[in-house]
Amino acid sequence: MEDWDTYRLILALHRGKTLRHAATLLGVNHTTVARRLAQLNRSHGAIIVDSTALGYSLTNAGQSLLNTALQMEALIKEDKSILRAEQIDHCGHITVSIPPAIAQVLLLEELHSFALRNPMVKLSVQCSYQLADIDNSEADVVVRVANEPSEHLVGHRAGTVYVNYYGHEQYLQQPSEHFSWLVSSHDPSHTQWIESSPYPQAPAGIAFDDLMVRHSAANQGLGLLRGACYIANTLPHLRLVCEQQPQPFSQIWVLTHPKLIDVPRIKCLMSELYQLLSDRKALLQGQG
Repeated sequence: MEDWDTYRLILALHRGKTLRHAATLLGVNHTTVARRLAQLNRSHGAIIVDSTALGYSLTNAGQSLLNTALQMEALIKEDKSILRAEQIDHCGHITVSIPPAIAQVLLLEELHSFALRNPMVKLSVQCSYQLADIDNSEADVVVRVANEPSEHLVGHRAGTVYVNYYGHEQYLQQPSEHFSWLVSSHDPSHTQWIESSPYPQAPAGIAFDDLMVRHSAANQGLGLLRGACYIANTLPHLRLVCEQQPQPFSQIWVLTHPKLIDVPRIKCLMSELYQLLSDRKALLQGQG
């Protein structure tokens, strides 16, 4: 087969297991995937992908093509990284991926200042909690909140996010039997930290998938919060539930791909982001 799209179909079916998931990975509808799968099996003269009770699986012939597809994918990513490094060096375009809360509370004005001081750099900021894929050239620099970042990326730990227990000043004046905790819909472990909180008997209340919205809800008196100190301490109505020391939650890293680390503009931006976050140590620890 000489068509890269066919190999992409094999990769999508292998990873997605179903037509709908494969369609999502390819950015098409599931009927298109079904039609292309039927064409694949006909054109190859053998069953490449077979339907089972657990979803779609590759036959022996399909496994052979999958190995080729994985090698092609790796080569394409390698070419993209090399090309991206050359483009950045000549064009001055940098894409940085930052979690929305960190961008909004800690780095917003500073990113604007960096752009003003470096007019030859075209800075694009992606604000998302989804991890941008540097290997696939989705970003050039990433700020990640993680205790174990990807080992093949290079960079520095720039700080630590601390958390503590907060509530609206008026919310805390009501009887504790009316308390409930605002939790993350992405964190099934909230039962553990609630058990060790100042109010372990308070149930989990509304679950929010957005970090900033969850803090805003607590600031409006909708429940108790285990919140990031650097966010909670900027909200006017939040007060500490008790005199408990903040606890470390996760580290903050400034990272890039090894092929990009020596690009001057990348080094400049990474150094500045590292210094800015390091300077906010007190705020991250709930001291400012």
